[in-house]
Amino acid sequence: MEIQNFSYQLPDGRQLFDQLSVTFDSGKINLLLGVNGVGKTTLLDLISGVSEQRNLPFVGFPPMGRIAYQMQGAPFTGTATVSEAIGMMVDLDQPNGHFQETQLPASLQEIAHSHFRDLSGGQRRLVILEGICRLNRDLYLFDEPESGLDVKVAVSAMERISRLTTQGKTVIMTTHQFHNLPTDRVKIQVLAKKHLAFCGTPSELMAETGTSSMEAAYLKMDA
Repeated sequence: MEIQNFSYQLPDGRQLFDQLSVTFDSGKINLLLGVNGVGKTTLLDLISGVSEQRNLPFVGFPPMGRIAYQMQGAPFTGTATVSEAIGMMVDLDQPNGHFQETQLPASLQEIAHSHFRDLSGGQRRLVILEGICRLNRDLYLFDEPESGLDVKVAVSAMERISRLTTQGKTVIMTTHQFHNLPTDRVKIQVLAKKHLAFCGTPSELMAETGTSSMEAAYLKMDA
């Protein structure tokens, strides 16, 4: 899956991308990095097709029906419980399936009967993430999945996402947290000034910036 020489202008006239070229690998967490406003979420929206129809520069991407997208907003309100919300998402793949609460991780079993509307922002994000990871898709998009999660739950969330890569799935993700990343399965793409500023592994990024941690390397790239 790749984007070839893609230029994009926002409705207000601002040029967001200028001849941007990015390649995404299967079996990897393709990590999109960059400062706020650089276009990470916009790029995910364009890849998924939720904002507008993809055009020729988007090569090899699956149709919308084969993409799962965890957006920063929460799609459930009303009286649905955690178990019901995940069950509805699983039904997208397996109508009238046999999803059971006992299949939920421990962090969700204890709130399985809580109404989605009564959950904290972090809990809502975890519920959506669990439902999305249960879908059988070719491409998974995650927009800051660890935002609002406590340290322990964030580790579990990243482990859940990482399991998708062991199944050969393609994952594209944005984040501002680096300590939970499975560095052996991560490909980094740094967006800056309308272009791709870096593409490579975490160790290659640290070597290029002369740093010893992902946090320090990112800060130096952004300097």
